[in-house]
Amino acid sequence: MRFLMAIVMAMANLAKGLWNGAEWCWRNSWGLLGFGGSPTVMPPKQLDLPDTDEVEIVRDTVRNQQRAIDAMLSTPARKVQAWAAALPEQRDTIPLSGLTDDQIDWLEIRLTDEQLEILAAEKSEHKVNAALAGIEDAILGVPSVPSHSMKKKSRPSIDISDRIHRFRFADAEHQPRQLH
Repeated sequence: MRFLMAIVMAMANLAKGLWNGAEWCWRNSWGLLGFGGSPTVMPPKQLDLPDTDEVEIVRDTVRNQQRAIDAMLSTPARKVQAWAAALPEQRDTIPLSGLTDDQIDWLEIRLTDEQLEILAAEKSEHKVNAALAGIEDAILGVPSVPSHSMKKKSRPSIDISDRIHRFRFADAEHQPRQLH
């Protein structure tokens, strides 16, 4: 019985080998005759690359845009005005480097939307710098940055009459000059 099983298995393997060989011959014979059957390599497509002049124009445009952005954000006052003019979702893209923590707190937390509009519309960079420095009423309708340094330097209040008295009698201690 084992002998018969071995013969049947050998015949099955032979049939399978013959079938695979015939299939290989069939595929390759059609490919050799030029009717297909074997994959062919497609010629490469012509790439539609932009002209080098166009590339240079785009590069120059990008450089000029970057220069304009750098000029717009070159001073703290310009940064503050750009931040105030930006939409709320775009404000994170504007760097606030060069500003103190008090100035950033003033800009982001203390000012209302109406005050930010007034700040963005301000034409004088000098007034924005004054507001950043803590000078009161630098921009009408916008409070200035609160100055902590003035609170730390608590000067004794001098009455105006004391100042006038000292001014008038500053020379009283000296003898008047006599002319000969």
